Amino acid sequence: MGTDRAEALLIAVREISASLRADEVAQRIVAAVLKVGGARGAVLSLESREAPGAASQIAGETTGDPTALFELRARDESLGQLRIFGSAAADTHALAALAEHGAIALANARAHESALRRADYDALTGIANYGRITAALERELEHALRYGRSLALVMFDIDDLKGWNDRYGHAAGNVALVCVAKILDERSRKSDTAGRYGGDELVLVLPETGPDGALAVAEKVRAAVESIPRADGGASLTISAGVGSAPVDGRTVTELLRAADERLYRAKAAGGNRVIA
Repeated sequence: MGTDRAEALLIAVREISASLRADEVAQRIVAAVLKVGGARGAVLSLESREAPGAASQIAGETTGDPTALFELRARDESLGQLRIFGSAAADTHALAALAEHGAIALANARAHESALRRADYDALTGIANYGRITAALERELEHALRYGRSLALVMFDIDDLKGWNDRYGHAAGNVALVCVAKILDERSRKSDTAGRYGGDELVLVLPETGPDGALAVAEKVRAAVESIPRADGGASLTISAGVGSAPVDGRTVTELLRAADERLYRAKAAGGNRVIA
């Protein structure tokens, strides 16, 4: 390998390793394969435990059969395959080096992303945790007050979860919580934030939404939970909810949370399986 090619390879490796986003690392790998390795095309197929065949990155001309294949491994784990569509000018040494360093960079990026996710998301339900919820609420409330927009907060609670746990076991109670969280997440817009506030309380932050809109969303969630089929024919799982709205119910996070919590308490005291806004 010539001096210029070696220097280009070093620069490419540094660029690949500089990112902590797995998708960006993958893009830089295939770009470097063409620029430094001399190949005419490359396909990087990524794998993960969570989603096999999760993503691919393609660069250049990839017609015909690949002329080389590298498995990307790091930390005793296969991260994917790098297929090379080369030419006589392809530098196999550079390609092997890019595959090796690219695998390390991918592993580092995935570890970083995983750490960020653990910091922001609840381990049991997979939705936002208390810290992320409160941060989203503070951010959206500031925006709503500054620009005269509406903001709603819905607080949900599973009815008689203790009784559910007594009948079916605490593992079943966790499953119930996960099911409700999944429904909440599926019925959220991209701009909304669904999260676990604590215990069996879940919340939904709804930007650009007034009391009526929040009530409609909460009712859809409540109905969806009630309709979850029970294999043993037992009583349906139900939830109650309370809605707080800014600026109607207050202009601080504390006031908004208090309004939603008080209405949730009233909903449960009235027999549960209802929404009060």
